[in-house]
Amino acid sequence: MIFAVAAATVLSFALFLSVAYPNKYSNEIRSACREFEADENLVRAVIRTESKYRPDAQSRAGAVGLMQLMPSTAVWIAEKIGSPQSAVRLTEPSENIRLGTAYLKYLTEKYSLADALAAYNAGEGNLLRWRSEGREEYGFKETREYVKKVLRSKKVYEKFR
Repeated sequence: MIFAVAAATVLSFALFLSVAYPNKYSNEIRSACREFEADENLVRAVIRTESKYRPDAQSRAGAVGLMQLMPSTAVWIAEKIGSPQSAVRLTEPSENIRLGTAYLKYLTEKYSLADALAAYNAGEGNLLRWRSEGREEYGFKETREYVKKVLRSKKVYEKFR
């Protein structure tokens, strides 16, 4: 009886993880993270937070795809990594993940992890403005919550994936 309860609990938890913390697009994530020497769990956490793993996600602001890149940001990072044609294919999961990972890596090399996530969410210009104003916290509530969500998701991916 105890074994059956324990087994059911483990299965329930596994089901919860597979739904709440998907592990889709593993090959694409792994490939992009190898190319840019980025943290796979961080990329998974950003995708989960940005689009809930929906490749067709589009924000009211115009951000596109799994990693919710703004087209202008995609063009900029695609040119920076020497792959300008990639920005045209922003709706394709592999290209969206690749460009999003490259952008995330650019930010994490420049800022602390929390600041990089804030810049990813609100834009690098907003982060720089908040820092120049001497703010202790990010200027948008959405950004403060975003950073917390991504970091929490990253921990779950690190522990259970």
